[in-house]
Amino acid sequence: MTTKTILKIVFNTFLGLVLIYIWLQFVDVEEIVATISQVNIPVLMIVFVFMLASPVARAVRLKIFLSEIKDIKLTNLIFLNGVAMMLNFFIPIRAGEIVKGIYLHTNYGLSMGKAVIWVFLDRFLDFLVVLLLAAILMLFVPTTLSITFIIIITIILVVALLSAYIAIFQVTFSKKIVNFLSLLLIERHIKIYFERFSHFILDSFSILKRSPKDLSLMGGVTVLSYAADASIWYFTFKALGFNQDFIRMYLGQILSALTYLIPAAPGYVGSAEASGTLILSGVFGIDTNLSSAMIVLFHILSALFILIFGLVSVFNLKMNLGVVLKKALNRR
Repeated sequence: MTTKTILKIVFNTFLGLVLIYIWLQFVDVEEIVATISQVNIPVLMIVFVFMLASPVARAVRLKIFLSEIKDIKLTNLIFLNGVAMMLNFFIPIRAGEIVKGIYLHTNYGLSMGKAVIWVFLDRFLDFLVVLLLAAILMLFVPTTLSITFIIIITIILVVALLSAYIAIFQVTFSKKIVNFLSLLLIERHIKIYFERFSHFILDSFSILKRSPKDLSLMGGVTVLSYAADASIWYFTFKALGFNQDFIRMYLGQILSALTYLIPAAPGYVGSAEASGTLILSGVFGIDTNLSSAMIVLFHILSALFILIFGLVSVFNLKMNLGVVLKKALNRR
């Protein structure tokens, strides 16, 4: 593990502790415990069903994404998502995505560099759909967010879509931009590295030059995966004896996905409580203690599911997690 990786984990842990401290200033812990103690256990079984449905849906998208490169067994991709989820949860520095790339390279002979880039491009599709859904849903779902936030989201979406279009469908123009930018670099070695890396990225982006059918399928599956995520929150609230509007939970999960861009502590301790309560209470106006009780219960269930699903996935893939994780952390 590199010094940079260790420092990043230490910083994220410290940030998580700070967020926990801030969160505790706004909630009543005794009330949260009392609310969770009344949980309906049978309803929680539904929550676990949707926790499994979410990575399965994303595995389907990854299979479609890689279909023109390699035909990979869906169950392997499901278990690969399970391993990545576990690593990202307990070591939230995107080691899971790198492990995916290492696995695809080792077991399917894909180029190591491209495999890692393709995994992150798969997640980039997530980002695009999140921005699109957020921009649409915030026009119809009542929130405390101002129109300025919607405008910012829309601008980011337009820029991201335009950049992706140029990189995928206007490669010649993209290379001209790279060549122009390289002229601004004075040091020769930096210029050469910049040109090689940029051309490599553009070459990797070509995997998204697909038929409208494939792109629609990937987008549709992503929408369904967030429906599964929304169902998790919906039924967790229901398990506590409170009903919530499903569309609000859907938008809540979309907004929660945007917070993943912020550094998180191992196990998302502090990050989950702070961001979840902020969204549910601050954006939707749900009672702070009720929001916190749901998020705490959801966090506990997530940790339990991710650990079990992750270990089952490691066993089924016959993966030497220690060796693969060491490679992933050394690449950070």
